[in-house]
Amino acid sequence: MRKTDKSRKGLAAVEFALMLPAVALLFLLLVEGANAMHAYSNLVEASREGARLALMDGETSDIEALVKAVTDELDPQFLSTSVSTDAGQNTVTVEVAYDYQPFGEDALEMLTGQQTLQIVAQTTMPLP
Repeated sequence: MRKTDKSRKGLAAVEFALMLPAVALLFLLLVEGANAMHAYSNLVEASREGARLALMDGETSDIEALVKAVTDELDPQFLSTSVSTDAGQNTVTVEVAYDYQPFGEDALEMLTGQQTLQIVAQTTMPLP
């Protein structure tokens, strides 16, 4: 039969209390990384669709409206789109940039000195 040691009583609660901040920080970083990857995925899709529109129509005027429609989950005031054509190589490049504002803005500012993190996706396609 095992004897219980009275001095070890409550040790699991103390270990849990010590590990809780580290586990909570790890969880918040995981959620923030997932949100940033989701935003990047939206930007990549928008740049591809914009380049595809320029390839199909040959027009670059409607690309910004298409990008805003594809990235409707993102805040449009932090979204910028640039379209450039290279006549020498006969290509079109669509670049979509987004100023991502993380949940912990203060933490990002302490680490990088900036309040936002700019995420950029770019697609280049040949013109016919």
